[in-house]
Amino acid sequence: MQDSNEGGRARRTFLKTAGVVATAGLAGCSGGGNGTESPTSGGETEPSGGTEGTDGGAGETPTGNTLSLSIPNAANFDPVQIKGDGSQLVSDHVFSELFALPRGSLEPEAQLVSDYSVSDDGRTYTFQLREDVTFHNGEQLTASDVVYSWERLAASENSQEGGVILEGGFQIEHDTTTETVDGEEQEVYEPGSLAVEAVDDTTLEVTLASPFFDALFWFAYGSLSPVPEGIVGDVEGYDGEMAYSEFASQSPIGTGPFRAETVETGTEVVLAADEEYHGEEPGPDEIRMQVVQNTQASYQRAVNESVQVFQLPNSRFDPSKVSFEETRELGQRVGTYGPLSNDETVNYATWDDAYTAYFIFDCSRVEKPVRQALNYAVNQENFVEQGFRGVGEPAYHQSPPSVFPGGKEAYDQHAEENFPYGYNEAMMEEARTTMEEAGYGPDNPASITLSLYNDRNPDAYSRIADVLRSKASAIHVDLTIERAPFNTIISEAVSGNLDMYTLGNGLEYPSPMDMLKFGRPYEGNLVRWREDPSDASGRAAEAWEQIQNNLGPGEDAQQARNEAFITMEEAIWEDAIYLTNYHPRGQQWWYDDVDVPVQSSGFHDRLYDDVTF
Repeated sequence: MQDSNEGGRARRTFLKTAGVVATAGLAGCSGGGNGTESPTSGGETEPSGGTEGTDGGAGETPTGNTLSLSIPNAANFDPVQIKGDGSQLVSDHVFSELFALPRGSLEPEAQLVSDYSVSDDGRTYTFQLREDVTFHNGEQLTASDVVYSWERLAASENSQEGGVILEGGFQIEHDTTTETVDGEEQEVYEPGSLAVEAVDDTTLEVTLASPFFDALFWFAYGSLSPVPEGIVGDVEGYDGEMAYSEFASQSPIGTGPFRAETVETGTEVVLAADEEYHGEEPGPDEIRMQVVQNTQASYQRAVNESVQVFQLPNSRFDPSKVSFEETRELGQRVGTYGPLSNDETVNYATWDDAYTAYFIFDCSRVEKPVRQALNYAVNQENFVEQGFRGVGEPAYHQSPPSVFPGGKEAYDQHAEENFPYGYNEAMMEEARTTMEEAGYGPDNPASITLSLYNDRNPDAYSRIADVLRSKASAIHVDLTIERAPFNTIISEAVSGNLDMYTLGNGLEYPSPMDMLKFGRPYEGNLVRWREDPSDASGRAAEAWEQIQNNLGPGEDAQQARNEAFITMEEAIWEDAIYLTNYHPRGQQWWYDDVDVPVQSSGFHDRLYDDVTF
């Protein structure tokens, strides 16, 4: 779950808050943000410890080919671990995957493999590994390293992302066994049964449980990054070459463009360009990442020019200072921003984060007319402008525009022609009529409680809450606002104790399927779609089944999925199980002394390997 400029390694590592969340059937995910309002840093909050005029731990101005950054945290870099923003940034540079997304494209390209083939049934992938790839300890990458790495992902007690290859549409074939957990029998992975085989040193064979249309994208997933075979002893058959804590937090070993030079937990991480890297030589000789969890201190480091690349807190962002000069292939917008408080005008870019923020209704607690009336009463444009200072797009669908069937143009057309609650307008008369026909009025208002984060973008959501409360009072809804930490909201939502609450979801891969899996009726879903049943929920369930029956490659399967995606979007509208908020955009600022490639999308790793000076 991530919210409000919730970018980060968007598709890759969103479930970043707690391992327990992964089993709760969540309708949203969270990750480190690329933008101004990172969930890990608390967005606009400014903790004590940094004040106006302090240097925020600035240090000297960067010189030479050293890139200096501020990061909010850096704790565990193990690929199979869920990570916060700073840890993920380190991992993105230290590790690499079989495939990767090239800049400007969502089509995966080979990175650690030289060739591959797929069986006629679409299930078995045979990869030929490159022979020029070495780990940072000097050992050559082999197929056995990959087998070991993916067994760790599936079986290690340290793994928090095993579901990536054991569950869902992309699933590597494996066996399960029955275990008793908390008095209940559960099917769990049987260690050693993963259908991943080292045919020889450079040939890897992987068999999926069923064909999946976006399998190559998942082979580019960060948690599938290979590590040296036997580096730690957390799976059967290996004693380990180093202690887990050393590998995970001090000396991670991967095949990426940078190796970990020094790690001072809570203070600084220094990465050095790997001289044996198989790809193009990195631009920076060194990347120094100072841990700065105080947003005010991070801001001071930026304006003191102690970093070359940075983000501004939402509270410091002034839309009037933005001047866009170009739009790129995936919708990135690039220009300038300024002046800052140091009188400098800097480079500025935004990109699609493939994320949807929304408010969820518990349909067993909030009646359908109330849900519909609140949807009528709001204008999503106001959420963007008043809540998030214009950085983002109003949300009308669950699927972000970049993955909607037909892209952004089709997204906008479908919403403008079909959104029942007013496209770019509030329909107050319809809202009041809906409430009055349901028996509500000035002397008999509906009473519901909206639960908001107090630790993620609290100022932005407070502004949105003010908009909602004023609209609600005009349509016979008494809206009470409560605030709680993110984890508390999740816990209470899972227990069914909340009427309406804020959440969101960032996509793991570029398909509406990854968002709409939460928009179907099923036990445990935070949406609590329990119309018992309704016509709309029935259509959503049937459409989801159609998607599951068409997961293979090919145009016919894609067309069947696209039709089902639209059916689900319209069913969600009909029963108003959400009040959609906005689609955030990632943001980045940088000074003229470096040339920083603009991130293509939230699906792409945030890499600084080809920064030039």
